[in-house]
Amino acid sequence: MIGMCKAFLAAFIVTAASLAASSASAAPQESVAPKTLKVSIPAKTPLFAPYFIALDKKYYAAEGLAVELVEAPGGVATPALLSGTIDVSTSSASAVSAAIRGAHIKIVYTMADRLPDQLWASRPEYKTLKDLKGLTVGIASRGDTYEIAMRSALDGAGLPQSWLGYTPLGFAVSARLAALISGSLPAVMITPTSMGTARTDGSLKQSHMMIDFSKTLQLPYTGAAVSDTLLKNDPKAVEGFLRATIRGVRYALAFEPETLAILKKHNPQTDEKVLREGYRDTVPTMTKVGTVSDELIRTDLKVRATILNIDPGRVPPINAIYDYALTRKVTSQIDASGWQPTP
Repeated sequence: MIGMCKAFLAAFIVTAASLAASSASAAPQESVAPKTLKVSIPAKTPLFAPYFIALDKKYYAAEGLAVELVEAPGGVATPALLSGTIDVSTSSASAVSAAIRGAHIKIVYTMADRLPDQLWASRPEYKTLKDLKGLTVGIASRGDTYEIAMRSALDGAGLPQSWLGYTPLGFAVSARLAALISGSLPAVMITPTSMGTARTDGSLKQSHMMIDFSKTLQLPYTGAAVSDTLLKNDPKAVEGFLRATIRGVRYALAFEPETLAILKKHNPQTDEKVLREGYRDTVPTMTKVGTVSDELIRTDLKVRATILNIDPGRVPPINAIYDYALTRKVTSQIDASGWQPTP
């Protein structure tokens, strides 16, 4: 009798355990909430298409990320990054200047290694930089990428940094274009595709392109900056963001019509022809690997130190400002996997 009771009890325990396991497996699994990242972009232009692509193609979602794109220029994005209001700034050029001054941020990714911009002279007598001695060039804001490009060009031409001055005209392209057309400034930095019909309607008959920076100058142009805190405390999120973004870049390089369609969706007011021309100007500036050489970085830091009136000897070392480790890891993994974008 005792043996039968023991057998019954054992069978009961096995059955109960089996039912419990079955019930547990049938119960809905609690989903893990995606990690939210607020990412700033300065404009909805082709240069920043990879972020929209990664969003629409769900590359970010596949990494467990909920990315929120916030439109803000570098002068706003960098303080927001420092305060923790945003998690990633794609205005890495602005972030570099803050890092030189000791801000605890890192450039983890570089999307472009040259500017898709040009220097236009307002009069035919201004042929080279030597002709601009003592004059001023129109830029967007002091210390911006335009000024850095101009200072690099002066350095390359063997001219002193005091050779010319800079007039900030704001981020609205219309102001720089108006200065060029009116001749109120001898030269202006501008993106060719933003000039609209001015190049064909006779408005620029006295003007001409002086320097095409996409062909003459390499520098770390734009990319991604994060706080040291995020990089230390949540490297997985940063790595996932980089993997998805790099896939977005490769999609943009492979599929023009599809990329333009995604941009148009997010910026319906933009003229399709302007988007297409902007895309074709931008593609040659993009890097598939997401990094640039130490030599380019050193040159860039030297120019920035001049702008910030910092002794070059007091500029932090490259590894205090740049950390490409995760980008190199992600790029290597993508290449080894044979992953290719699909439309």
